[in-house]
Amino acid sequence: MILIVAAMEEELKTCMDICRDVRRMPGADVPMRQGRTVAGIPIAFLRTGVGPEKSTARLRKALDWIDPELMFIAGYAGALDPGLKIGDLVVVTGARAFSLNRKHADWNNVEADALFDLTHVDKLMTENAAAGLSFFKGSILSSRHILGNPKHKNLLFRRFQASVVDMETAFLVREATAREIPAGAIRVISDTAQDSFLEPFERDPGLTLTDRARKLLRAAPVNSLREWKSRTATARDALRLFWEANIETIAKNMLAASRRPAPRL
Repeated sequence: MILIVAAMEEELKTCMDICRDVRRMPGADVPMRQGRTVAGIPIAFLRTGVGPEKSTARLRKALDWIDPELMFIAGYAGALDPGLKIGDLVVVTGARAFSLNRKHADWNNVEADALFDLTHVDKLMTENAAAGLSFFKGSILSSRHILGNPKHKNLLFRRFQASVVDMETAFLVREATAREIPAGAIRVISDTAQDSFLEPFERDPGLTLTDRARKLLRAAPVNSLREWKSRTATARDALRLFWEANIETIAKNMLAASRRPAPRL
């Protein structure tokens, strides 16, 4: 069985909608479903929620319930590479978590954990990029907080040469690695390196909670959310096209390279 993981329902649906017999997984106490591809390969789907703490906790519960041959993470991400555009698909070659130094919490003191190497998933990507989809390869940084300031994105890009940023991948890969479950990931760009509409939601360590609230209210967060929704609509379409073109080949290749043969439903 392959476990496909996404933070939000709309990300997960891009794959579930093209699979068969998708239904809730009985007995699981996390948001899990099961189904199969047209070719009959079993797939489990887990909605983790947003952020490292919630997503990791749900993944742990899911992996206590099922033992997949392979875990595949998919969903939206922000670009760090200024060459990436909305809707571009990035095959993740490595993942690491980053944070600000606790004693010196400013952007001159960014710390990153060890890199989880995911280059073994390269061969699992097919060459039939349907409908003009653009594929790239690059590493990802995972944060505990929203990142929206273009200056901070540029700093991370120059220092770590990472292509994209999100809030889950590295933390989920760490959990899978600890259980010896092979993992892969693909992220679709929902905000570019130049975009600043998420900046009001970014944590500023130099501000008090009151000052952060005032900053957010001044920035009219409704407008920021409306802009994000517009961008994710484009990203969602790209992710759906990716699954439509590649789900069968990816599933077969991933299971062929996994720890044990797959059962049939």
